[in-house]
Amino acid sequence: MVQECKDIGDYARRSNKLNEGGVKMRPLFIYAPNLKRYETDFISSSNGWKSISVTGKYCAFNCKHCGRRVLETMIDGSSEEKLTRELERAVKAGDKGIILSGGSTIRGDVPLWKYGHVISKYADKLTIIAHTGVVRSQDIAVKLKEAGVKVALLDMVSDNTTIKEVLRQPFTVDDYLNSFKYLKQAGIKIVPHVIVGLSTKGIKGDLEAIRLLKEVEPDAIIIVGLMPLLGTPMYNGNQPSPEELITALRFARDTFSNIPINLGCARPRGKDYVKVETFAVDYDIDAIAFPEEETYEYAMSKRKVFLSNACCGNVVLDIISGGVS
Repeated sequence: MVQECKDIGDYARRSNKLNEGGVKMRPLFIYAPNLKRYETDFISSSNGWKSISVTGKYCAFNCKHCGRRVLETMIDGSSEEKLTRELERAVKAGDKGIILSGGSTIRGDVPLWKYGHVISKYADKLTIIAHTGVVRSQDIAVKLKEAGVKVALLDMVSDNTTIKEVLRQPFTVDDYLNSFKYLKQAGIKIVPHVIVGLSTKGIKGDLEAIRLLKEVEPDAIIIVGLMPLLGTPMYNGNQPSPEELITALRFARDTFSNIPINLGCARPRGKDYVKVETFAVDYDIDAIAFPEEETYEYAMSKRKVFLSNACCGNVVLDIISGGVS
């Protein structure tokens, strides 16, 4: 019987399984937040952490791969009243945490700081994980910390051409790297996302994004894959192959052996992509969001498995903050 990971002490007391070569493998976390409908015999996303947009459907940019479509899937928290209502609902529902997100302002950041006085009232009741957008100053990072943000999520991009032509943003690679530095200096855990298939340079650009993260010493890295969203310019674009996703996971694991590497929720699905999840199990990837049921069964035969309804970025609190290596 799989037991839910309730606290880090419980996690620390459990021993890892050995692989076929007799080498101890890391425990595997399976995450199922309330970002999509996911009903299995072992976990349901209906009990998962919810995602709230503090800008509603607004974003100053119109990235070719997103086209503001992702915002349509989030709960509207675009006013003090709306955000308070949703945070209250999360607490009353017994949720352990929340994912705060939204569109970018023209400065590049998601204006979470605007609601810091609201968010901080719930920081002792909910774990706050936030998509921050580009953070242009230490002052903004400090405001996010004071609001109670524990973990910051932000995509990492490896070249200025992709930022300009795909994301349609007036920023640079250094702006992205500095964002992580500001957040980390403020005392927030940083968990970059690398979107395989996003770079105009192909898989080489995606791998370069992973390599560049060595400069900021991330607390974890989440590998995701470009998804063809209907109505966006990249609907018929660069969906990564299973082999490219595997290449990125392998490179991330080999480059960052001492931090969690996750296979995140946003990625292509289908029969051909099950091999990506199987690889993640075999190659000691720390977490998989929304795995196929056959992957779950396979993982049970290979590793100690824990289930969580958190955002997979919470892995840094499940493991690192508790001193487990």
